[in-house]
Amino acid sequence: MDKVLITGSKGFIGSHYFNFLQKNKCNVVAYDQKDGNINNLRYSGVTSSLPDSDVVVHLAATNGTRLFYEHPTDVLINNTVPTINLIERYRNTNTKFVFASTCEIFNSTIDNGYYHVPTDENVPVMYNDITNPRWSYSIPKALGENLVANSGLDYLIIRYFNIYGPGQIDHFISEFVERCKKGEYYIVGNDTRSFCYVDDAVKMTHSLVENVTNKTVHVGRNEETPIATVAKLIMGIMGINPDKLEVLPSPVGSAKRRCPDTTLVQSLTGFTDYTPLQEGLRKTVESLL
Repeated sequence: MDKVLITGSKGFIGSHYFNFLQKNKCNVVAYDQKDGNINNLRYSGVTSSLPDSDVVVHLAATNGTRLFYEHPTDVLINNTVPTINLIERYRNTNTKFVFASTCEIFNSTIDNGYYHVPTDENVPVMYNDITNPRWSYSIPKALGENLVANSGLDYLIIRYFNIYGPGQIDHFISEFVERCKKGEYYIVGNDTRSFCYVDDAVKMTHSLVENVTNKTVHVGRNEETPIATVAKLIMGIMGINPDKLEVLPSPVGSAKRRCPDTTLVQSLTGFTDYTPLQEGLRKTVESLL
């Protein structure tokens, strides 16, 4: 692969992908604001100084369901301005721009029964209540998709579906493990999700980055699992009686169901060797203990 710039190289997916590229001796440049407070993509002076690259993989984001509700303005700004600045930096170049989007952008479409599950890439984007702080993350992602697709650059939009694994914070699994450590055995809602282990997501991502242009692709696993099932598996791994689990009501806006149609990503990458949920959870939980 040619020269690749990764934003968010110390974030969850970004760090795993950066390590993957380094291991495979790719020419990769890492960017993350954790390297210094001045290095913030919200400032155009920072993005204008970024090096020329054959591929930009924009994974930097403020993510975490708790943050959506507690700091919605910061989440929205942090996930909007950097994308605009990066497009301004690279749109008159020959760079391929890879944008990390999310399945959150069509939660309302699914919950209202307007589209099917498993969900393919043609699903309409919809928001029931534009004022719900939940959407402080997904609205910038929907905006980013439109911005990237109309930038004039070769592009790839990847919509990730519940990627999990070691190194993830502000996420259901890490938060539930921390609660279990304190003897608090509850979850908020028993919706379904399609959990995809991060190593699998990275392999699909790399294949798409190398081979696919001007498409939007769902990356995840076509296996719908109730949150309570995952919580009980985690409790079992931690040696806790799963019967102690308490299920509280879901927050407003939380998707009731979520599962990707993986027909397109499998046809483009050939990837089918998914990590079993029990194995991925074991690796993840052990990394948190």
